[in-house]
Amino acid sequence: MELRIAKLMRVNAWWNTIVPQVLGWIYFSFLSSVVYGAQHIIPCEPNGGSAYLCPAIFFFISLVSIAGFGYVFNDFCDVETDMLAGKPNSIGKLALLWRIMLISGSILTGLCAWYQLNQDNHIRGSNMMLANFLFAAQIIALVVYSANPVRLKDRAELGIVVDAFYGHLNPVMISICVFGFESYWQIGKVWDYLFVSLLVIVCSIKGIRNILLHQIEDRKKDEAAGLNTAVIKYGPWRVINFINYYLFPAEIFFLVCLMVIMSIHIPPLIIPLIFFAIISYLKMSGWKIGYADRRLLEFKFTYFMNDFYEGWLPVFMLITLSVYRHEFVFLLILHLIFFPKFIMNLFKDMKKIRENFKIEEDY
Repeated sequence: MELRIAKLMRVNAWWNTIVPQVLGWIYFSFLSSVVYGAQHIIPCEPNGGSAYLCPAIFFFISLVSIAGFGYVFNDFCDVETDMLAGKPNSIGKLALLWRIMLISGSILTGLCAWYQLNQDNHIRGSNMMLANFLFAAQIIALVVYSANPVRLKDRAELGIVVDAFYGHLNPVMISICVFGFESYWQIGKVWDYLFVSLLVIVCSIKGIRNILLHQIEDRKKDEAAGLNTAVIKYGPWRVINFINYYLFPAEIFFLVCLMVIMSIHIPPLIIPLIFFAIISYLKMSGWKIGYADRRLLEFKFTYFMNDFYEGWLPVFMLITLSVYRHEFVFLLILHLIFFPKFIMNLFKDMKKIRENFKIEEDY
């Protein structure tokens, strides 16, 4: 029972974190195409976007399958260490044949879907060459992260970099390559290079922050398993200070720069960041931070930025897209049905804000 619950929690975490973020940048590619009338993504004819339904389906199947391969392959390589650490392992009780079938089935499904994606005339282009390279790099990264003798997850700093690459940066870059086009704003390459550079930095920082926090939570079990993670090497409090005093300020700075660059060409895109900042300030009682206990502040700003990438950004992309092209309202509704976390979190935030102002001294 414990194993089943742990498996569901891991799958649910992946579904509500990585997938919405990747979809958000696909929506941005669609939005840029609609605003600037580019033909590469969504032709300007009324029903032109329907031609991209099949490529989107193949892309999604490939994304899910390769992620499933990484999940199962990692557990396959961790059967013994998870047993030592007392961690749940999704395939630990399966026979070797079933393990091999799960691994091979997931990667073959992903490869077949990716092959079909490459055959679609609407997707073909110079960017697909880069997308194919990044797709291959994704599979290689998943293998070398978990498998001996390389096993980068057991090599402190290298493990952090590779995890951030395949878990947060590379899926976003692949989606940009597949559904993006030569110039997002068709006013020169400088803006494109600046946009991509900032996006790489932001996704990398987010990925590093998330894996470090995950390692802090798992440090006792990782230590029992004999793993050499960054948190075990440097200590949890040193890592927390690194996140709070270096990663967090850098993430805020580069995210603001990224959103400003995007908003220069599509002005409404700065709005979700402003709303997110206001709601986060009110939810966290920002006016009290200067008086709060330092120990409590250490973990106050750890995960909250994820809500912007995984909730606010993709939803607002779809809202803006729906204003330009009303047929995308249906996609917005589907997104909120499949990823209800944004609405649920928003209600919780509103409730928390109301509670913060119930006490007289808070006024």
